[in-house]
Amino acid sequence: MTTAIPLTLQLAIFIGLYELAAGIAGLTGRIAWPAMIREFERSPGVTFLSGAIAFIVGSTLILVHSHWTDLTAILVSTVGYIAAAKGLSIMLLPGPMLRMSEALARHQKLMSLVAIGFGVLLLVLGLAGRADPTYR
Repeated sequence: MTTAIPLTLQLAIFIGLYELAAGIAGLTGRIAWPAMIREFERSPGVTFLSGAIAFIVGSTLILVHSHWTDLTAILVSTVGYIAAAKGLSIMLLPGPMLRMSEALARHQKLMSLVAIGFGVLLLVLGLAGRADPTYR
């Protein structure tokens, strides 16, 4: 697949690696989402800090990559906007966000498989893609 800028491919690889690692950790039980959520419930400071980090990462991604030219660019840009929105939501509405996370945690294996699939997709797009600045 062709994209307009090399950064799109690099970001797709890094985000893909993150998703793949998180998915494998969840699938194999290396992390337990319900236990993590209980830790967040006990520590409002850690919850707020996690939201701030997600917001900073998402905002940075938006600043450096807000391109909507092709599938890979759209996926990478969307991840940035989702991360920023999720970070703000965690900082402003930790209770509802933790309740939503608890509902997702009940399906940890399924969600882990989704993360693995998304990670593999981004890795394939990033590694097999080609950057052409003249592409629109």
